[in-house]
Amino acid sequence: MTETWIGTIPVIESAILLVGCYLYMLGGRSGKWKRRVFGSLLCSTAVWVGLLLMGRFKWPVLGLYPLISIGFSLGYGADLTLTKIVKRGLIVAFLCLSGGLLAYILGGKAWMILPLQGFIGLGSVWLGVKNPLHAAAEEFFVCLLLTECLIMYPLVVSF
Repeated sequence: MTETWIGTIPVIESAILLVGCYLYMLGGRSGKWKRRVFGSLLCSTAVWVGLLLMGRFKWPVLGLYPLISIGFSLGYGADLTLTKIVKRGLIVAFLCLSGGLLAYILGGKAWMILPLQGFIGLGSVWLGVKNPLHAAAEEFFVCLLLTECLIMYPLVVSF
């Protein structure tokens, strides 16, 4: 596998992931199923495609979809800041659990991505609670922050 091909795989994953994040945002406007079903499916598909292209796909990684779907289905609105933090923290936990599943299945250095994923997930809590952006843009970026590390797992060095 050439270096150029390995460098192209995250571009392919990212393109799929961006569409998933767009559907996440659309589901926030109307039709929650867009977020819960198709947004989570495309975000999962981005990882699956990366694993297939790297020759590392294993059937248990299909468990990624229900974890992301549950995370995308949890409500996060609240009037109290602490409640917002707790609800969004639960979403981060589900997405980190999906990263933990990938790290467990892939092994090796995959575990090194999980702390980064958690740290970036906390950034999504900050963004969601403080809301400095228009709501539609904020939802897209929250989804991107929650899922961007997932597409790194297929590219982990396996030794």
